[in-house]
Amino acid sequence: MAVQQDASPRLYQQIADRIAAAIKQGRFGVGARLPAERELAEQFEVSRPTVREALIALEIAGLVEVRTGSGAYISPFARSKAAGNETSKDAGPSAFEIIEARRAIEPSIAAQAAMRATKEDIKLITEALAEFERNWNGTHWEKLEADRMFHMRVAEAAHNSLIVRILENLWMGMFGQIFAVLSQRTKLTNRQAMTMHDHYTILHCIERRDASGAYAAMTNHLVHVELTLLEKQHGEAQKRNKVGRK
Repeated sequence: MAVQQDASPRLYQQIADRIAAAIKQGRFGVGARLPAERELAEQFEVSRPTVREALIALEIAGLVEVRTGSGAYISPFARSKAAGNETSKDAGPSAFEIIEARRAIEPSIAAQAAMRATKEDIKLITEALAEFERNWNGTHWEKLEADRMFHMRVAEAAHNSLIVRILENLWMGMFGQIFAVLSQRTKLTNRQAMTMHDHYTILHCIERRDASGAYAAMTNHLVHVELTLLEKQHGEAQKRNKVGRK
């Protein structure tokens, strides 16, 4: 029986390790500012979201300090940490890959829920929505957990145990380090009004047995989440452009 090989590092980890190698080699001194996300993305031929996650991984490992609106700077102990292969630790699944996976399956889940949900299922989804509202002023983790419960109730209403297990695994990643830092930095869980509106729309479509509407509503909701996670990047780009025009 062949021994299963370890999975290759996540893409953001690969980029983080390459930047860490450059730090180890002395290409960046203590306190030096790393190139902008756009430059790093072009250099490594990856997307800017991947670079953002790589920088978060380096920040978690203590190699860089990310200053909002300014950039990433080499921390005082970066070279010693890089020499110790600090970035080899898995910081969790990519936030953008999680959302991509959710966009691939959750709209269909919502459509199935619209066709299969029982009165009890709809009651449980409604209760989950009420729980989300009760946590309006809760902590980041309390709001994220209430959000998770709503989506899991929708999945359970599709009456497919494998779907529930798949979504549970995806949501485990939502509580990982990369997603936590990125969502807190972009204040994702502070967009309660947006989330509540999206969730109510999904629920109403399920109640009306509107499968196509539920599919569209879930798609729109996940697009809103993705755009929020990307917002900081766009905002900083706009800020730099304004400075450049002065």
